[in-house]
Amino acid sequence: MKQIKAFLLIVILSMINFSCKKNIHGCTDPSSDNYNVEANVDNGSCRYHGNLTNWFDTTTRDSLLANNIASVSIYVDNEVIQNFYPNFILWSNAPECNYSTTIGNWIIMEGTKSKTVSITAKALDGANVEIRNWSQTMTINAGECKLYQLIW
Repeated sequence: MKQIKAFLLIVILSMINFSCKKNIHGCTDPSSDNYNVEANVDNGSCRYHGNLTNWFDTTTRDSLLANNIASVSIYVDNEVIQNFYPNFILWSNAPECNYSTTIGNWIIMEGTKSKTVSITAKALDGANVEIRNWSQTMTINAGECKLYQLIW
């Protein structure tokens, strides 16, 4: 009988302790950029990102220079994320695509784990006249790094 009373007392005390636990609102997804380890109620505030790395090889660089291209602007969803100059950038192979690279661009997912983006590259001559335009869509997932190769 003493064991049953002790057991019931433990159950009652643990229920009281559980019911007194405070709700802490925040992002409860450990894969998000703003995970809150203390949160126990997800409030929909989780943020995610992916990474997009733009590149071109020596063949494209030579074609850009041969066509008097002074600069190339990369747009994601109509916003410039990178400008580069063909005579200064050289890749013989695809660059490493990871978060330690300095050439990548974070793509904010705005509360979702996947985002389809519109990528446009505009090649401009020395007078800023558009000579060529490349466009495509690409889906980027949270925590993922994607390469976008510009090919002339």
